[in-house]
Amino acid sequence: MSTPESLNPAPLTSLGDHSYKKVLEDDYSTGKLNLKFKGNTKNLGTANYKGWLDIAKQQSKQETKFQFPYKNQFVQIATREDGAKVHVDFGQVAKVGDKARINLFANAKFGSSNFGSAILRFGGVTQWNQLTHHLRFEYNPTNTTVNALSRTFWKNQDWVIASAEDFQVLSGFGIRRFDFLVGRLSKNYDFFFRYLTQEKTIAKELNQLTTGRVLVDVVFRQNKQTFGLEAEYNLAKSSLNALVGVSTKVEKVDVKARINLTQQKLGLSGKGKLNDRFNWTLSTEVPLNGTVPQKLGYFPLPVGFTLDASL
Repeated sequence: MSTPESLNPAPLTSLGDHSYKKVLEDDYSTGKLNLKFKGNTKNLGTANYKGWLDIAKQQSKQETKFQFPYKNQFVQIATREDGAKVHVDFGQVAKVGDKARINLFANAKFGSSNFGSAILRFGGVTQWNQLTHHLRFEYNPTNTTVNALSRTFWKNQDWVIASAEDFQVLSGFGIRRFDFLVGRLSKNYDFFFRYLTQEKTIAKELNQLTTGRVLVDVVFRQNKQTFGLEAEYNLAKSSLNALVGVSTKVEKVDVKARINLTQQKLGLSGKGKLNDRFNWTLSTEVPLNGTVPQKLGYFPLPVGFTLDASL
């Protein structure tokens, strides 16, 4: 029995976790102090805690997740300051041929102030060869809307294709989001093309979705180094942003650096182990235009620190 796809740590609304993310996005938590704990049981149960402090705003948040199997089902209970969520994966309910499997799931998201108006979701996951498809319906009793989310992910050895569509199906049909990714993978090079819809868009026509962001990512691996390049064009603002980054290992520390060419900022991070159970990550970001880095709380320059442990 394995953890079901509906409980995949990657958000259902995302296009997945790809190599450009590991080079240009992960481990850059400048401005925050993070504390993470994860415990595992022998029967695939997990307990997770995450707390973080925004240093500049002096605001803290925390969340917990408890996940455990029950017969042929999986249950997850999550809490945050703004409420809680209960998720149940009912396991495999149908099988088509020898390779296609269908799982059903449901969850309820409760607000911290009004548990009687929970957002209800119900959906299914179909897995067939290299293709995984999610379909989820969401009912919000506050505004009596029903939304449908469809995500398709396909990957073989050389190619990856992902798309995510979010529709408003009652109270007037509208497309809230239409994102997609096409990637070409190889031993030394990865190439990705992405289109991300502008946030909070409720389009009545397809041409209203053309004000999002276009991103091109290239990843190159050589020996122990991984290099990344990202170009982002915002169609609504007619603006271009570019990032370059590198990831390598120095002794036993994973070291990363990225430069925002448009904003002229340098980000640095290091990640290592305290022992077999505890890991640390330290990051900072400084300007490259000759100005002095801004103080962050009691720190003379922007910093971020993460301590995570597997118990």
